[in-house]
Amino acid sequence: MTHPVAKYLSVTLGLLLAACAAPTEPVPPVAEATPPPEVETTQSAQIPEPDALFPTPAEPEPIAVDMARLDGQAPTGVVAYLGTPSLVRRDDSVQVMIFEASSCVVEVIFYEPANGDHFRAHRVNARSRTGQDVDTENCIRQHLESQQ
Repeated sequence: MTHPVAKYLSVTLGLLLAACAAPTEPVPPVAEATPPPEVETTQSAQIPEPDALFPTPAEPEPIAVDMARLDGQAPTGVVAYLGTPSLVRRDDSVQVMIFEASSCVVEVIFYEPANGDHFRAHRVNARSRTGQDVDTENCIRQHLESQQ
């Protein structure tokens, strides 16, 4: 009588040897590999410049200052153009509005032509924060840009 493990080993060994045997049908020959497609080399490739891919944004046009929206206007018209003043002072027939920019101050002076008449902008001044006169239109432009 043979041992059961011996039967198992003989069957397993037979299967392993059968797997190693030569195939009964011939294997078809492997087709030749097709060559890879030609790739452009960096010498002939057109690489766009970085500026073409990521153009530098154009600087915004400076705000145009319209002095006609100040000269001779009532305080409500000036506030509509320049925004809320940081200071309003009134002495009898004179009213002063101060509008601040980062490096300068715009001062609009209103006069009341006759007692009971409406105030009208008579003068527009601009000065640096230390008190020196500066270009009025540039200071107004700075103030308008800070309001955006």
